[in-house]
Amino acid sequence: MEENHGKPQDLIEIVEPLSRGELRPWRYLRGCAPFIVDRVAYNLGRREVDYERDVKVGAVLDRMLAERHYDLIVGRHLKYPSKAGALQYAPTIIDVDDSELDLYRSLINDRRTNFIRRAVLKRRINSLNRIVPGLLNRSTCLWVSKEEDRDLPGCERASVLSNIPYRMSLPDLPSPFPPNKDSKTILFVGMLSYVYNVEGIDSFIKEAWPLVRQAIPDAVLRLVGSRLNDQDRERWAATPGLDVVGFVPDVCEAYRDCAFAVVPVWCGGGTNIKVLEALMYGRTCVVSQPSHRGYATTLRHNESLIVGENPQAMAAHCIALLRDPDRGTRLAEKGAGVVSRTYSFDRFQQEVIRSVESAFRICPRLIRKQIACRAIPNGTKANFQSSVQNDEL
Repeated sequence: MEENHGKPQDLIEIVEPLSRGELRPWRYLRGCAPFIVDRVAYNLGRREVDYERDVKVGAVLDRMLAERHYDLIVGRHLKYPSKAGALQYAPTIIDVDDSELDLYRSLINDRRTNFIRRAVLKRRINSLNRIVPGLLNRSTCLWVSKEEDRDLPGCERASVLSNIPYRMSLPDLPSPFPPNKDSKTILFVGMLSYVYNVEGIDSFIKEAWPLVRQAIPDAVLRLVGSRLNDQDRERWAATPGLDVVGFVPDVCEAYRDCAFAVVPVWCGGGTNIKVLEALMYGRTCVVSQPSHRGYATTLRHNESLIVGENPQAMAAHCIALLRDPDRGTRLAEKGAGVVSRTYSFDRFQQEVIRSVESAFRICPRLIRKQIACRAIPNGTKANFQSSVQNDEL
């Protein structure tokens, strides 16, 4: 908890929803094999269950509403405010961000997805296409993280609220670091327990890294991020040229010491904020095509960063940048300028203010099914964690 959020000081309350296997009819079998039943229930059960009010999470929201005055409810991802029962209140703003539909489509397009999983995901998409639009329409306002997300069912009226690095919101906004032309270090920064980060790192190490090391024997791949488990640390550290760092209190030094960053992520929804962060610090990126989604019109290939269609192409781009650091400097300078203009905290803040004002115009006070309720203050946030990644096929 402290590694990711600092000391919460009673401002964050974590509630674990019931797993699919704890609900009927699965709960009658769960005692025999909880792990197996949970996975089967998640992958074969009705998708509507994921968006129904959870008794544990809903009870917390009810208590919060009874104890404090809230004027607005903001939820990140549709699933969790739905589980809390928040959509029966207004005004509400839903930050759709990593849409499940967006995620599942990317998984279907991933060459590594097997036939069985692809069939399960297509069935899941068909269900979500029926469920999601109606739920999104119950929210007062919507945010999506990239323009392409407005093509998703139910998101047509959403406004684009681009994800930005947290450091951009602080008074001491960092200036881009000067180039480090002597560095042979390639940097990856991200949560090292996130399944799609792990899969991306594994594919890069297996398919790209041997090519890089063969061409540049003193090249180093440095992995920085939170929630690194011992098994992955040991497995990655066994590869020559890997510097497995894990969590650091401040990523500034990691960016200062590297030549450029790499984002070999092939699946996922939303946008890869690590792309913006690297450019903010003055380091260009070699990214996979899926990691470039949402940035194609602003951070263009061969202008601010370099896009690789597969791990082998990413390896070739990494080798070229290590051999020609001046090119990396030019890309980084162009990218840093785009980020400061297009993804600034001021623009982010303006969109938030505009959306909140719009929500209050539509519905000036918190109501529940047209019955006035007590409202709430800024201060308490509920973080509804999910075990989706552990249950998927």
